Amino acid sequence: MANSKVTHSPQNTVANNNTSKMGAGKARSKLQRKWEIYPGKNKFYCNGRCVSSPDLGGFLACFFLIIVTGGLFFALDCPYLAVNVNPVIPVIGGLLWIFILGCLFQTTFIDPGIIPRATLHEALEIDRLYQLENQQLQETNGTSYQAPRFKEVQIKGRSFKLSYCTTCQIYRPPRASHCSRCNNCVERFDHHCPMVGNCIGKRNYRYFYLFILSTATMCCYIIGCNVTVIVLRSKEMDVGEAFKKSAGSLIQAVICLGSLASVGGLACYHSMLVCKEMTTNEDIKGTYNDRKFKEAVNPYSRGNCVLNCLAVLCGPRHPSLIDRRGFVDPTDETPTMVDTNGARGLPGSHHV
Repeated sequence: MANSKVTHSPQNTVANNNTSKMGAGKARSKLQRKWEIYPGKNKFYCNGRCVSSPDLGGFLACFFLIIVTGGLFFALDCPYLAVNVNPVIPVIGGLLWIFILGCLFQTTFIDPGIIPRATLHEALEIDRLYQLENQQLQETNGTSYQAPRFKEVQIKGRSFKLSYCTTCQIYRPPRASHCSRCNNCVERFDHHCPMVGNCIGKRNYRYFYLFILSTATMCCYIIGCNVTVIVLRSKEMDVGEAFKKSAGSLIQAVICLGSLASVGGLACYHSMLVCKEMTTNEDIKGTYNDRKFKEAVNPYSRGNCVLNCLAVLCGPRHPSLIDRRGFVDPTDETPTMVDTNGARGLPGSHHV
């Protein structure tokens, strides 16, 4: 087969080693799970139940900022506001704070929609078909022109080209893209977010959007409470003394104003994308820009803002495509990674 090179993967090496050990009568006490030999750069936790990008520095900084700001708010402002304004204020703040942390952890530690890489048989078969089609095209045109690797699909009357990923050995589905940081193709890829330490894709986009929206809301809530505390204290004592007693409130306000400048703008931008049922990747590339493309109609839009919001935020969460907690078969000698310099077709309709 032309331009085909098979490379045995770490998975195959482990499988061969396991087979030889079992043949020698040394049975393994514990089977190895697939996440332990996963070829991407992702990190797995809790025995494969949680997955994130290789760098969690942004997540830790974000988590620390939320904890510190919330701690100052509940320790310094809430007791005063509960007595002098309304005891519901700390309750609302606490619920919002817990909701923010829940969305952050969901965004960071669930599979964003990673697409499985090609198996040996899939990659070689589709590579064979590609070489055959390319050979027929060369014979028809009488040239040695090598056709580019892509496939065309029709979605609601619009033609889309499925680009070939040389790393994952697949034709990427519409809206999917390869993240160089995580080294995986992701369904409905929006962007890689260092702030939360994960890709934002089909399975965790709603949690990311709710996280930035609730964070912006919490920032406004805390700033409003800070101003209220300072104003009420200034009525009880001198303004200078009120500011001295409200030093913690000033620190919170500065942190929240800085956060709101970035998170607030991000929340507004993604609110626009949700209403249009678009991704950041599509918006940057101008996929549905009628000035750039003639057939610039978004086939994923439901026709109005309300339906688009319901589809993005209230639809069912799609199951993960990677069996990261499955066991590696110690007798399986079939490599699961292959470098064919060729193509892989879609393994099933669920990829489109």
